[in-house]
Amino acid sequence: MANGLVKICGVKTVDHALAAAKSGADFLGFVFVSKSPRAIAPDAANEIVTEIKQLSYEEGFALPKFCGLFVDAGEQLLGEAAPFLSHFQFHGHEDAERIIEIRAEFGLEIIKAVGVAEIGDFDGVEALSEAADMLIFDSRPPKGATLPGGNGAAFDWSILKRYQSETPFLLAGGLSPETVAAAICAAKGHTAFAGVDVSSGVEIRPGEKDRTLIDAFIKAARAAF
Repeated sequence: MANGLVKICGVKTVDHALAAAKSGADFLGFVFVSKSPRAIAPDAANEIVTEIKQLSYEEGFALPKFCGLFVDAGEQLLGEAAPFLSHFQFHGHEDAERIIEIRAEFGLEIIKAVGVAEIGDFDGVEALSEAADMLIFDSRPPKGATLPGGNGAAFDWSILKRYQSETPFLLAGGLSPETVAAAICAAKGHTAFAGVDVSSGVEIRPGEKDRTLIDAFIKAARAAF
């Protein structure tokens, strides 16, 4: 896999969005979950997208896709964010029926996150894989965690072999510039493996990205792909 995807999630500033885009990120993710340290309002995310589009045109770097992360969001929030996004990413209880319904209503591609800790967590994923355009396999949150992702924990990548569908997936959970190459090497034998997704692994503290870490992560991922 020479051209795997790299997604930088939890972006909150133009500075960090620009660093990710210029380093070659394929996706920038905005977290529309109020209790997250990476939370951003749709208006603020829209301003970042507008700025990155303008800078992409002026400076000639490739424009990434823009993805919104939601947990059991209602129509109002989805509607506020949809006009400037290319993808919805769902980390809540959204089932296959709900995913199909939202795609029909808003016309965006859908990424569905699946929390993984053991091989049994892949049971029932087939229906989600048929409804969504892409999946993210993220570490299942530890007991007592208040957030569905961004907890900085990895899972046993060898259990990815249990996933049998052809719908592409991103690998997430505890990735960092130091671990992403090993994660890619573990997953890239899987025909549906499409790329990697990072949030806390490129932060100096929860919710605060670091340009150097973003660049190092993307470079390490590209080298491993």
